[in-house]
Amino acid sequence: MEALEHKKQILKFELYGFLKNLRFFEPFLWVYLIATGVSFTQIGILIAVREIIIYIFEIPSGVLADRYGKKTELIFCFVFYIISFVIFFIGNDFYIFVIAMALYGLGEAFRSGTHKAMIMSYLDINDIKESKSKIYGRTRSFSLFGSTVSSLAAIIFVFIFPDLSWLFIIAIIPYVLDLLLIISYPNYLNEKQDDTFTMKGFLIENINSIKYVFKDKKVLKLLIGSASYNAGFKSIKDYIQPIIISITLSVILFSNMTAEDNTVIYIGVIYAILYLSSAFASMNAYKLSNYFSSDIVTGIMWLLSGISFVILSFYIEKVIVLAIVFLGVYIFLNIRKPLIIEKIGNTTASNKRASVLSIESQFTSILIAIFAPILGLIADSYSISLMLFIVGLVMITIYALRVLDSKVSII
Repeated sequence: MEALEHKKQILKFELYGFLKNLRFFEPFLWVYLIATGVSFTQIGILIAVREIIIYIFEIPSGVLADRYGKKTELIFCFVFYIISFVIFFIGNDFYIFVIAMALYGLGEAFRSGTHKAMIMSYLDINDIKESKSKIYGRTRSFSLFGSTVSSLAAIIFVFIFPDLSWLFIIAIIPYVLDLLLIISYPNYLNEKQDDTFTMKGFLIENINSIKYVFKDKKVLKLLIGSASYNAGFKSIKDYIQPIIISITLSVILFSNMTAEDNTVIYIGVIYAILYLSSAFASMNAYKLSNYFSSDIVTGIMWLLSGISFVILSFYIEKVIVLAIVFLGVYIFLNIRKPLIIEKIGNTTASNKRASVLSIESQFTSILIAIFAPILGLIADSYSISLMLFIVGLVMITIYALRVLDSKVSII
């Protein structure tokens, strides 16, 4: 009976990820915004707005989760998301999109780290011996399966509905279901430390969380490595949609459809393949630990990603190279992520996990907020090729410096 309950709860964790990633608009977000007149520079600004909001609220959200309840925080998170989707739907102006992106950032800040911490707490409380990277890899793979379904379903929705903006409204449905799923989690996973909110206690806990990270060198090193990699990946991936559009508009596979309709199909299928491959990578990442140390695997994924961006910068107009490189980078990310999360979870005190994982997201956000507008400006003023080359070269250089500094490539 107990084993059945564990399976049921882990299935809920997996369904959470599946529903959360039914963001039908995601493959077409920047296509939609560009169609409304948003420039690459403004895309960079929108990314920066999202990341600045995440940066500001990451640590407070982690503290709220650890101190006042993880379930409670996730409920707020989905409310922010849903309001954001509504504003994206009705918006037709850059400044309206800024508001929508800010609310989206609040949802990200309240979500990131919290659900991972709940999974780790569940495994610890119930003394489940399976490795955290295996369980987290499985839940992450369900998220990526959700993204696969989302990308393919989005193709159908684009042809059914009159405008891309409707994808935001449709995405509200799985988010309401996810909200109900979170409410059904066991109450002990809320893990409240305090029933009464006080600003003084809240601020003290924020300061203590930051002190904890900076005093523990192992935790700090892991967070910096994880955040740097995520920032490099996230700063690049949102610019790939326009590249795909520019290439696919000249390649018509379905002659009875317009170039724009062909592009919709290409984008949906490409993202579905990316997410499906990433799901299998995430699900099986833990197996690499049987042959290599986590430090070596995560370091090699960093190096391969940097090399991939440099290669893509030279062959950006070659559709086969674009597909292979972009697929490779997604796989590298999803091999690396479960291993890093396990290391952070095992290194961090259980009552600090949500806060620490929030700080990791905060580090990522500040790096993206700094570099995304700069990269957008480079793409507008020079070329996307140069932007890709710079990011790839920086990643390779950092890897080389870390190898020189230590005998093990820990990044």
